[in-house]
Amino acid sequence: MFRRARPGPDMDAAELSPWRMAAYALPAIPVAFLYLPLPILVPPFYAQHLGLSLTSMALFLFAARIFDFVIDPLLGRWSDRTRTRWGRRRPWMMAGAPLMMGGAAMVFLPPSSVTGWYLMVAMVTIYLGASMLGVAYSAWGAEVVRSYHGRARLAGFRETATLIGTLIAAGVPSITAIWGHGIDRFTMSIIGWGVLLLTPPAVWIAIRSVPDSPMPISTAAPQPLRTMLAQVYANLPFRLLCIAFTVLTIGVSITNTLLVFFISHYLGQPALVGPVLGLSFLCVLLFVPVWVRISGRIGKHRAAGISLMIAVLGSAVFAFMLRPGDGYWFLALMAVLGAASAAFLTLPVGIMGDVIDYDTMKNGEQRGGLFFGVWAFAQQISPAIGLAATLPLIEWLGFTPGGPNSPEALQALRYVYCFGPLPFYLIGALLLLRFPIDARRHRIIRARLDTRRARAERQAPGDQSPPLSQQRLEELPA
Repeated sequence: MFRRARPGPDMDAAELSPWRMAAYALPAIPVAFLYLPLPILVPPFYAQHLGLSLTSMALFLFAARIFDFVIDPLLGRWSDRTRTRWGRRRPWMMAGAPLMMGGAAMVFLPPSSVTGWYLMVAMVTIYLGASMLGVAYSAWGAEVVRSYHGRARLAGFRETATLIGTLIAAGVPSITAIWGHGIDRFTMSIIGWGVLLLTPPAVWIAIRSVPDSPMPISTAAPQPLRTMLAQVYANLPFRLLCIAFTVLTIGVSITNTLLVFFISHYLGQPALVGPVLGLSFLCVLLFVPVWVRISGRIGKHRAAGISLMIAVLGSAVFAFMLRPGDGYWFLALMAVLGAASAAFLTLPVGIMGDVIDYDTMKNGEQRGGLFFGVWAFAQQISPAIGLAATLPLIEWLGFTPGGPNSPEALQALRYVYCFGPLPFYLIGALLLLRFPIDARRHRIIRARLDTRRARAERQAPGDQSPPLSQQRLEELPA
């Protein structure tokens, strides 16, 4: 079924060839089908075609996300503790894929009459499957490549695949619009079938082509989950990265939630929804290698922070200057913002591997699954917070998806769309710019981990000599 992991030395970027990196990246394509439709297309579809109110939909979607508060860290921990002849991560990916597919069928191919409870159950199903697949998948990527810049390259492959999937999903509304379809049942069914058809071959190719990482040699006794979560929280680089990513994702969620409404109702050009989505994500795809190269010169965290500052300028200044009918100017603006956002959409996941190495150096145990479980919760709860706050707010301000809307309601939509994400982008950018692990510090961390592994492999049975001293990040030498 699986190709058994081969024992051998730690993998590095040089040992994972480009075609294996590409094979590893393939599952990101069907998973990416969820990134665009869930926050951007599901609310307008369920509001305008299935009759759910914005406020009730926001509450049910938020309740579905709360489920991840418990399950994601547990999935990460279980993945860390899994020991099979096929490795730790790949069995979880194979178990999560069909569950995610079932949830996708429920969300994108719903019956003619649904309630908020149906939407919540469907979203819980798709989130659980995506978490089982995604947490193990992300931890696997942090382990099969171990160098600072190698992880940036692997993140580039993975996020390129993510953007290809997002671009395909974004292209569906553009194509269906040719036949007169908007964000309706026909359009959503095509996206759902895309998930169902692409997931099995993508996951299969990845697990057949990329070996699992070597089983870690732990220098610490197993600890209770509560203790480990406390240690995860005490990890300053992870805390900074997680807070920054959570905050900036809330801002992205506000933008995504209102994007279709802003184009269709404020600008008054609903036919541009598909082109805007397609062009913006195409620019993200094209600029991923550019930002990976920039990050090689200035660091991943600085590149991500600078890209966020560009997003602030575009959202707060240029988008606010647009008036109804300026849809093509908005199209050009979204192309620029897509090119800028390639950095903060791509690079934080690559930084996670560096954070996990630091934790391994301090605590003597490789716990990538636990870290990515907590990370996945932050990644998933942030859009829910943004959506749960944004939809009731614009409804309270008088906006209705079906219209008609007063000029005051449309102006309220404009202000929330342009200025709502602003503080979240600024805070995220400042935290990323202060991130402490750069290429120099990671080389030191990596050298100490390699020395520890070499010592553990040479150590005779029964030898109780202590492991290498554990040092705080700020104590690493220049």
